[in-house]
Amino acid sequence: MVMALILLAVGSLLVVPMLNQSFTNLGYHQSIECRTLTSYSADSGVEYVLCKLYNAPGAYTETPLQESLTLNDRTVNVTAEYMGGGIYDITSVASGGGCGSTTIVCYVNLSAGSFAFAIAAKDYMHIDNTTVDSLPAPGGEANIHSNGDIDLVGAQTVVNGDASAVGIISGWDKVNGVVTFPSPPIQFPGDYSELYEMMAREGEDSPWEGDYLITGGTQYLGPLYINGDLKVEDATLILEGTVYVTGMISVENGNIDGEQTVVAEGSIRIEQGAVRSEIIPLIISTKVDGEIYSETGTTVDGVLYAPYGSIRLENGVRLYGAAGGKTVNIQGCTITYAKELQGRQDLPGGELVTISYSYK
Repeated sequence: MVMALILLAVGSLLVVPMLNQSFTNLGYHQSIECRTLTSYSADSGVEYVLCKLYNAPGAYTETPLQESLTLNDRTVNVTAEYMGGGIYDITSVASGGGCGSTTIVCYVNLSAGSFAFAIAAKDYMHIDNTTVDSLPAPGGEANIHSNGDIDLVGAQTVVNGDASAVGIISGWDKVNGVVTFPSPPIQFPGDYSELYEMMAREGEDSPWEGDYLITGGTQYLGPLYINGDLKVEDATLILEGTVYVTGMISVENGNIDGEQTVVAEGSIRIEQGAVRSEIIPLIISTKVDGEIYSETGTTVDGVLYAPYGSIRLENGVRLYGAAGGKTVNIQGCTITYAKELQGRQDLPGGELVTISYSYK
């Protein structure tokens, strides 16, 4: 009885502190869980904005994105404001749950998208006496795809990669890889021309009214919005910013150097010249039923994209990059799928790269 009374007395002295410790630990973990859910909600708000910008970045260049969401029983207010130069300021504030709020501020930059394929076509692809290969690992990475048919003809045609088509692939024995048809279609994004137009308009000389002609010598250009045609003849044009042209672009016996995106509302013609770059820029024609055309030994480093028109390369064109359009017709050329593009899963468009990310 004496021992029982002693244990009861000592136990009562221990139980109260232990209960207090348990309640303290419970409150601490509940607070950690609450703050974690709030932080996760704020982070999810940022991811939501990135998705919105990726799908339609040009839609928020003049009017900021402002929305309110409910995530994990928290209210999340998100904003995205265009700062110029392809940079967006994103803020996500999550509140509720009884543990204050979390604010995330980050800056993201739009960089040029690329191809998951060496050649891609929405409707139809024709390849004649052309080698399609890849670097730095030749012999297997230069994949091609069409949401329609693919015709591979000519004794010199070889595709060192896989080939897939929603329709029929003729000449599939020229493919040194896996041939799949019918295969599921792939989704082609838009051209993001609204954002590129805004970036071009940020130049000091924008807008330039009338045709812009460059003949002889070397000239630096961009960012610049040209309300007319751009013509480069017997000259070298060095791009320092995005160039947006409402008319057509023609290059004859000339060169375009630089890493900036070039967009034309009309067709693009490159003859007996070169587009040279240490990275792989986007060269886009947004013209319905227009084309990007090149011939006669021209060298092009870039992603050629005509989502509503055609890509036509002939007579010894050497393309280091990728090509995609509504229709693609390539004859007597060399296509090298650039190492800078390999491993990517998107088609031309935009890639949002985070510059900074901070919690408050």
